[in-house]
Amino acid sequence: MSDAAVRAYLAEHGAPSAASAAQQAALDACTVDQVPILQLLYMPCGAGMHGFACGVRWGVDEEFLPSPRRWLRQWGRPHAALCQRGFFAALAAVLTRAHWEQEWDAQPFRIAAVPPRTMGKMVHQLATANYYHFTLGPRQRPALRGSPAPGSRFRPLPQPGFRWNVLDFGGGGREEIDFERLSSMPGNVFSRPLAAGRRCAAVRAAWHCLWHRFPSQPLPHAPARGTAVAQAAEALYNASLAGEQPGGMMQYVAATSVFGAFTQPTQAVRDYLAEHLRAVCHVGGPYCGGGGGDAERTPVAAVHVRQGDSCDRKVDEPGPWNAMWRPDPKRPGKLTREGVGRRCYSWRVYRQQLQTLRAKYGVRTVLLATDDHTGEVVRALQGERDFNWVYLDYPRQQFRKRAWMEFRSDLDENAPFSLAAELELLSTADIFVGSMGSHTSRSVYMRMVSSSRTSQLPPFISVDGYGLCCDFTEECTREQVRGRARPVRECIYRFGAVTGGEQWMYHRG
Repeated sequence: MSDAAVRAYLAEHGAPSAASAAQQAALDACTVDQVPILQLLYMPCGAGMHGFACGVRWGVDEEFLPSPRRWLRQWGRPHAALCQRGFFAALAAVLTRAHWEQEWDAQPFRIAAVPPRTMGKMVHQLATANYYHFTLGPRQRPALRGSPAPGSRFRPLPQPGFRWNVLDFGGGGREEIDFERLSSMPGNVFSRPLAAGRRCAAVRAAWHCLWHRFPSQPLPHAPARGTAVAQAAEALYNASLAGEQPGGMMQYVAATSVFGAFTQPTQAVRDYLAEHLRAVCHVGGPYCGGGGGDAERTPVAAVHVRQGDSCDRKVDEPGPWNAMWRPDPKRPGKLTREGVGRRCYSWRVYRQQLQTLRAKYGVRTVLLATDDHTGEVVRALQGERDFNWVYLDYPRQQFRKRAWMEFRSDLDENAPFSLAAELELLSTADIFVGSMGSHTSRSVYMRMVSSSRTSQLPPFISVDGYGLCCDFTEECTREQVRGRARPVRECIYRFGAVTGGEQWMYHRG
């Protein structure tokens, strides 16, 4: 174990703080040319296309691995980290400022048992529902309700704000789940396990023990208003609000700003992360030092090793498309659960993908999240000497599959806290290995976009065969994805609209 590596990670990725005069001056001096991601706004590829040469049809494949030479050249530019981070901070400030006094829909996003049920799905659907309305465009955006919700303030304004905030009264305990009255039981899948812990005792709303209320979340320091980069952030916000470029990759920049707005961790989550963070250093690299300057200036990968209640059977090979549902032969047009169950993937599968990233991009340090209850994955890290490992050490035995997690009454606070802390941990990486058939993996990737230093979205490999333009209620072969020809905007929100999420997208009041 390396305490020094833990301290190095926490020092680099701590809570937002006030900028020094020198830091602010450096941010204010950034130019648009030093923010490569803005090419997605100002010099976009054709609709649905991405890559340095605009040759990648987005969402079709289960991986995106841009040219290593060009990607690494952009990634390593001196101003890439500072100015691009400043742009995303400026975009967060614009988003928050624009919605600070705007009205909300009369029905907030209710954190109840159903729908949606799972913790990861709740996070993903809240963000994608707001992204959907934010980028819908003024002609398609439905009017808000004509009367306020009980106890709320209603101020008609010309530009509506986000449609959904979080309504969470907390409550509930560790009583047995009654499936007959699941949706009316006190509490929810966050508050029930938190009720058994100590960290949220003084917070009535369980959700907001984990994530700050929008729009009062803390913001990172950003270029001052009126500077070139701040004006570019306003231009992207206005283009998104106007519904422009629905087929362009700019949509991911808008979406990452919404995900970041709703998943800013509270101090309780940051304390949990610091308390449970561990590092294993084998080679010179980021956070671990050693190996000379070049080794320390290498990209960091994130890996989400999905096991837990999503695992019906474990396999040793990646993909192919991992279906949860299939057409029901007895009911034309309907779906039924896949009879053989969902696959999860052995540690060997993830390790192979990380070796690919090491060969292509020089990855030496990996941020890891897993719900593997056996401890096999974490124990393996001591012997995986090609990489350094940063992960959270907490009790995972409760993740053993006995029933769907959200239907169990024996979970403790490690379940919601680990989700929030690992989402924050992995979002700071440059490259991703995960399962894009998972709401949690998709949320991690959407958060990672704001950590990008290049003109490209983060490189990724999806071990379960899912690309980023198909959901788990439909067939996802390459031919079918190409045939649907969905615009990028629909690719983003569609996964959040399944299994109950559509009510937040299409509700008309």
